[in-house]
Amino acid sequence: MMGLTNFVKNCRSMPKRIYLHKTDSTNKELWRMIDNEASPEEATVVQAGWQSEGRGQANTKWESKQGDNLLFSILLKPVFLPPSMQFALNQCIALSIRAGLAALCKDYHFFIKWPNDIYVEGRKIAGTLIENRIMGKELSLSVVGIGINTNQTVFSNDIPNPVSLKMLTGKDWDTESCLDEVMKQLLFHYQKLQSGNMDYIRQQYLKHLWGFQKKMHFIREGQSMIATVLGVDENGKLLLENQQGTIKAFDIKEIQFDPRSFAE
Repeated sequence: MMGLTNFVKNCRSMPKRIYLHKTDSTNKELWRMIDNEASPEEATVVQAGWQSEGRGQANTKWESKQGDNLLFSILLKPVFLPPSMQFALNQCIALSIRAGLAALCKDYHFFIKWPNDIYVEGRKIAGTLIENRIMGKELSLSVVGIGINTNQTVFSNDIPNPVSLKMLTGKDWDTESCLDEVMKQLLFHYQKLQSGNMDYIRQQYLKHLWGFQKKMHFIREGQSMIATVLGVDENGKLLLENQQGTIKAFDIKEIQFDPRSFAE
């Protein structure tokens, strides 16, 4: 087993947290710190009350009302992971957020919607944008942007199925306490990842994967299809078996969950 990474050491000694009332993007803020030779430590967190350019997977926009939600990015340096295994980091992050939310809100079952959104009761409560920098054969830097709907209760109509902790429970939540819990879970899962316990990461990811081993509705090339979710491959592609028994792997640009899947 490798020695402790700076991430683990810094987490145990309280990582550096930078709070901004507003910014364009916490991911962009961290990258600016890196590129301006500020040399931020691993586990540095940039948190914002509001983002003007918050983004999710596939350049989707992340909507958030000023001060209502937990919006932050964290710097990781997973040099122990070869670039070919970077999806394992995605799984680790998704598991950490899901576990954090489950610890905070024990009366609900939180799922991972492939590849790394977090859903509860068929609605999206958290999203992630991971941006990696590869140098040679190392995954040298990862900036992980995380948005968790915490206290917002009204969303625009073009956001299809949002939900927040307050909408679930009817009470206000302290975003700092939520961040503490997510960081606690990230420390746990990141140690698993670093120690090479990939079986644990994979098994837990499948355990909490939305629709795993179930028939679900999908949209591919504008057409509806029904397929069974078999899991994900090593590159993070979704493995599906269609009704004719053919198994194929799809990336995020090739297939979408049909909204009907979230009503079942």
